[in-house]
Amino acid sequence: MRLRRLQLKNHRNYAQLDLAPGPSLNVFIGANGQGKTNLLEAVAMLALSASPRSRRESELVGPIGPGSRIEAEVETGSTTREVAITLAVEGERTRRVIEVDGARRRAVDLPGHFRVALFWPDDLGLIKAGPELRRRFLNQMLVQVEPGYARALAGLRRVLEQRNSLLKQIAAGQGGADMLDAWNQELVLVGSEIAAARAKAVLQLAPEAARCHTEIATGESLEIRYEGPPDNLAEAVNNSLAEDLRRGSTSIGPHRDDLVVLLDGREARSYGSQGQQRTAVVSLKLAEAALIHARTGERPVLLLDDVLSELDGERRAALMAEVAAGGQVIITSVEAGPFPPDLIAKAMVWTVSGGKIEACG
Repeated sequence: MRLRRLQLKNHRNYAQLDLAPGPSLNVFIGANGQGKTNLLEAVAMLALSASPRSRRESELVGPIGPGSRIEAEVETGSTTREVAITLAVEGERTRRVIEVDGARRRAVDLPGHFRVALFWPDDLGLIKAGPELRRRFLNQMLVQVEPGYARALAGLRRVLEQRNSLLKQIAAGQGGADMLDAWNQELVLVGSEIAAARAKAVLQLAPEAARCHTEIATGESLEIRYEGPPDNLAEAVNNSLAEDLRRGSTSIGPHRDDLVVLLDGREARSYGSQGQQRTAVVSLKLAEAALIHARTGERPVLLLDDVLSELDGERRAALMAEVAAGGQVIITSVEAGPFPPDLIAKAMVWTVSGGKIEACG
């Protein structure tokens, strides 16, 4: 899988960009705040349909007009596709239009046409923050490889919205518990589908994440395990009614799941140093890329933002050896110094400054 060409119009700080990345390693160098992360965000949106970084789409639109556009030519197998996402700010709303080869597509239908594995510094929240970010990590991976997963997620959001609204009505004396029956059944249906997909994915991720971590951090072990809803989800949902009515929200389901990350048998959040936590997250991302490759037969485009910070020289060298194993890689850094000279010599190197990108050499 490869990104052959990327065009940006008024995306973040890019007024206009026309970029043709190389087929293997691409290194983008620039000071902070110049647009390196914005570039990776735009590429990731082509795979995920929405920004993995911002929840307000109006923030993606630059200052020179009320709309923005991301357009790309992507190669998968022997097929080349054109994928585009257009945003138009209309008052308080932002309208999004997705196109594949000129035909409009729904957001749930875009993932799978182009695939990425993305790391940026905010991903340290996979270790440091609560379970929401770890669920998002699993979701962003699975929408790209698991047929129907994006629709199941959309269904879960709809179920929770409706069921939580009914819980508040029932608690206020405006109806009986039988009003929940249909939504309970739907929660069990989509919840079981999502939980099964996540559990299967974590079993596949675990050995590869452990291997990558051992390669990068000799002598340290990484373990991950999935903590999902109870096996008998229907019974658990029924038994949670009193608690749900008290809280006014649904307490059982895959929206409460977690991915436990252990370093040398202890929780990484409280045990690991900054460098160890970063290594653990990078190992998860490399395992994600391996899972996508195993399930689809193609390597995803690997997007790495400032990945070498806070790693010692030995970990940097080991990580770059993993990264250089194959496929298209887009990596950013404040300077070229952390990269092995022989690796830089083989890479396409670009400078990023003020929303403008120029090739070096």
